[in-house]
Amino acid sequence: MVKVLLTAVISLVWLCSGSVPAILAQEKPATSAAKPAGQASATKVIARVWHGSTLKTKADEYEKYLYEAGIKKILAIPGNLGVQSFRRDEGQTTEFTVISFWGSIDAIKRFAGEDYEKTHHLPKDPEYLLKLEPFVVHHEVWFQQPAPAVGTTRQ
Repeated sequence: MVKVLLTAVISLVWLCSGSVPAILAQEKPATSAAKPAGQASATKVIARVWHGSTLKTKADEYEKYLYEAGIKKILAIPGNLGVQSFRRDEGQTTEFTVISFWGSIDAIKRFAGEDYEKTHHLPKDPEYLLKLEPFVVHHEVWFQQPAPAVGTTRQ
C-alpha cells in the first residue's frame, strides 16, 4: 500500500508540474503489453524518497536548513535529475518529504555512499527531527503523463 501511495505521489507531482524532464520525454520501444498513451522512459530514472517530521515550531527553520544543507548538495551531484520537496502540517508536527530523481544507482551512491538504501542524514537532523528514519525508498519511474496546459485539451 505504501509503495502504491508513494508511486501515486511521484506521478501527481509531475502531473501538476505540467512538464516532463527531458530524460522522461523519450519513448520506450513498443512492447507486447499495451500501456496508456503518455511519456515512457527509455532511460531508467530512479526516484529516491525520504521523509521526516519535526515539531511545527521548528518547521520553518528546518525547511531552510534542509534546502541549504541537503537539497542544494543533491542538485550539484552529477547524475541528479532534479528534486522535489513537500511539506505538510499535521497537528503539532510538520512532515517533510524529499523526492530526488537520479539517472543511476551509481549517481545515488555519489550522494549517499555504498549503502545507498540507508538514509543520508544531515549533520543537524538530530536537532530537528523527531525520529531518524533508517532507510529511504527507491522507485523506478516507468511512466509519466503531464497535465495539459490551462485552456488546452488532452489529445
